[in-house]
Amino acid sequence: MSAPDTNLHKQKVRHRGPLLGIAAVLAVVAVLFVGYLVYIADTDDEATVSPATEATPAESMPAEGIPVTPMTTPDAGPQVIEPAAPPPTD
Repeated sequence: MSAPDTNLHKQKVRHRGPLLGIAAVLAVVAVLFVGYLVYIADTDDEATVSPATEATPAESMPAEGIPVTPMTTPDAGPQVIEPAAPPPTD
């Protein structure tokens, strides 16, 4: 059912403030979002990454005798990569 007496002019006046507030908040959010996108586009520069910080494949592989798992688990002992045994000679 609809309301029996609706005064559209009075409803327009009563809703003007909240609607303007919602529009203002949406405008502020849009400005902040565009500013964030500009900030991200400006700071995402590949030239700032120095070649010394990039890991080579040899650096990313564990060395022999280095524990493979972190030493944070008290239950298990450290797992160590053992060097391969030479093949038997006849």
